[in-house]
Parts: sequence; structure tokens; C-alpha cells
Amino acid sequence: MLEVLIKSLTFILIIVIAYSLKQIKVLKKEDANVLATIIMNITLPCALLTSANGIELNGVIIILIVIGILTNVIMIMIGYFATQHEDNCLKASFMINTSGYNIGNFVLPFVQSFFPGLGVVYLCSFDIGNALMGLGITYAAADHVASGENHFSLKELLKKLFSSIPFDVYVLIFLLAIFKLQIPTPILSIADTIGAGNSFLAMLMIGLLLEIRISPREVKNVIKVLYLRIIGTIMISLITYFIFPLPLLAKQILIMAYCAPLSTVSAVFTKKVGYVGDMSATANSLSIILGVVCMTVLLVLFI
Repeated sequence: MLEVLIKSLTFILIIVIAYSLKQIKVLKKEDANVLATIIMNITLPCALLTSANGIELNGVIIILIVIGILTNVIMIMIGYFATQHEDNCLKASFMINTSGYNIGNFVLPFVQSFFPGLGVVYLCSFDIGNALMGLGITYAAADHVASGENHFSLKELLKKLFSSIPFDVYVLIFLLAIFKLQIPTPILSIADTIGAGNSFLAMLMIGLLLEIRISPREVKNVIKVLYLRIIGTIMISLITYFIFPLPLLAKQILIMAYCAPLSTVSAVFTKKVGYVGDMSATANSLSIILGVVCMTVLLVLFI
């Protein structure tokens, strides 16, 4: 238990350091964009390659990918029906913000530290489905609701998905698993060295992005988004733990994934569907705080 608390506090300390450096103007919030670019294009892909190398495609892996998709679909529906009497723009915004999980930048560092190997494989499997939804399909559905028009572009969807390097890495890992191939050792060695910095950079970026700023008129929407995510998380976690025919470790990893903060692209997509305001950014920051607390509690319970 002491080891869990020390490692969790280390992650929290990095977030606090970054937030403090931002407050005294040594670093700026805009610096998080540079870190995000490095993480999404360099350290995270390398961390995924080394962690999921040698993955064997089996029934559990396929089920986890499907769960990653279905979980997002359920949360999208919750966001949609909870705002069915609101205008289309707000309805679309809730669809985006109640679904989607920040796995690579938040949950992965915890799982790498406490459940290396198979735990990371399970998490990456879930994130394949989560990324498929969060990087394209969810936005396509929300944009359709916001516009009120019946338009859908498969070309645009595929472009969004494959322009994400982490998603491309997931596809590569999946193909390697299908054909039972392994990444050459020299490449893995390089990727391991680069990927080792992912956890630190991810927590540093979270600290820089952490910002509670909201107008009084948006308080209700922020609270509603977080409330729906919490209710959805509890419901899906109970179903996962007591009903899904999965190994115990897979169930634990899934529950940790459900407690992840909002997706990093949620604020971008929220603005693209026409919402004006800081609801998504504020809900994201608050979900990070909730996520750190939940992750620490879950690690104590699981370990």
C-alpha cells in the first residue's frame, strides 16, 4: 500500500509542480501544446510500442476492443438523452463530453507503473475501441446532431483517425498480433528509451492544462457533465465487474480506464460543433482531479 501511495503521490507532485510553475509564470499554459505535440507524436507512440509488443490476439483482446467501442456508445447515448429537451448544439456538446477517455496521457502512466505487461496490453486493447470512437465517430455523430443535417463523410472520418499517430500505432500493433510478428529488438530498445519519458511529460502537461475558469451560466452544465460521467462510470463498472466474463486483471484495468478524465480532444470538438464557452475545458480540469483521487483509491483496493 505504501508503494502505491508513494507512486501515486509522485504523479500528483509532478502535476502540482507544473501547475505551480504556471502560476509563477515560469511556464505558460500554451507550453502544454508543445508537450502535447511531443507526447502524441513521439513519447506515447514509443511507450505503446514497447508496452504492447508481442500481444497475442485472443478472445479477451477482441472483447476489450468491443467494450472500448460500446462504452463510448453508452456514454454518448446518456449525454444525448440527458439533454433531449435542449438545443442541438448543447446536445452535441454533451455527447462529446460525457463520452471519451484520456487513456494515453493519464491512465497509461499508472498502469505502466503498477500493472506492466499484460495490464498494459489490456488497457491498449480497450483504447483501440476508445480511440476509434473518440478520434472520429463520436465527433461525426455529434456534428450530425448539431447541424440537424443528414451528412456523413467516411473519407473525413478515416482522415481524422489515421492522422493520429497513436491510433496508427494501435493499428500496427493489431496487425503484428494478427500475423504473430515481433518488433526488432534494436527498434524496441530505441522506443523504450524514448517512451520512458512519457509518464513525466504527460503529468507535466496535465498540470499546465489544469485550470478552473467558468462563467456562472455554465456551472450547471459542468456539474451535469461530471454527474453523468460519474453515474455512467459507476453503472458500467458494476456491469464489468459482476457480469463480464473476463479475467480479474482485465476487469480491474477496465474500471481504471472508466475513471479517466475527459478526452484531450473533447474541448476542440466541442468548439467545432458550435459551443461557445469554457464548459469542456473546465469539466476536463475537474475530471483530472477526480481521476487522480479515483485512481489512487482503486490502486489501493486492487493492490
